[in-house]
Amino acid sequence: MPTSIQLANRLYSELQNAALAVDGISGVVSPYNPATVVIYPSSLQAAAQPTINGFDGSQAAQDAWDAIPQDQKNAILLINLLDSYPRAYRAVSALVVDEINVLREWTVSFKAQVALATTLADLKTRVATLPNLPDRTLAQAKSAFISKVNSGT
Repeated sequence: MPTSIQLANRLYSELQNAALAVDGISGVVSPYNPATVVIYPSSLQAAAQPTINGFDGSQAAQDAWDAIPQDQKNAILLINLLDSYPRAYRAVSALVVDEINVLREWTVSFKAQVALATTLADLKTRVATLPNLPDRTLAQAKSAFISKVNSGT
């Protein structure tokens, strides 16, 4: 009988293959019981449930998985990733549009403040009141990307 860790690793791989950007899973037990599996973030639970319910937790399925060479497993994951590229492209495009819109809003605000300024000192004061545009972190980008992919953007 496969261990809980073996089952969890294989199920996580299948969820990734199903183009679900899950952060983690818990509740995977041996023998496998789909009713105990919990997906993180929980907003993906319903989307992941068909994969969870259809997952084969048998020893034969585990043996078959273990028999696949690691490079072939990587190829399988890559093929599944390539199949999900249109979704990823849409998500990246949506993120770029969001960022461009933030920059456009700031530029429009800047132009308005320049038009209203009557002196250089007034212009400095007006520009200083505009909101800062903080740097984006990789964690923010990853979170936004996963959110866009999972929302079907």
